[in-house]
Amino acid sequence: MSKFKPVELEYEEADGILYPKIQISNDVKDDERPLGKYGRMRLIYLKEYKPYMYRELLVNGELMEHCNRVNDEANKMAMMIEEQYLKKNLIPEDCGFMDRIGYYNTARSVAEEVVLNDVVYR
Repeated sequence: MSKFKPVELEYEEADGILYPKIQISNDVKDDERPLGKYGRMRLIYLKEYKPYMYRELLVNGELMEHCNRVNDEANKMAMMIEEQYLKKNLIPEDCGFMDRIGYYNTARSVAEEVVLNDVVYR
């Protein structure tokens, strides 16, 4: 007699193939919502550098919610830092198009560095 109980799964048919309905997180909305840039970076970071935290979040069904929350927080923080940087470092009126792009790229780089260190890789 086996010690293990069979797992009861629901299946969904698509193109004549039965696919199991597997949910990663506690909320279906978190599973269906695509991860953004910072959410994917957080997921990779957890897998590689914090495997215990990754497994705990996965087992508890909180992994996707956590990654989506980090993504949202990182995006808000990046936008705020970019705006503050551009307010402090005003773009001169007489600069050319490429110089203007350079200012925006610098603001983005500064914001991303802060966000990665303070939000994604903490």
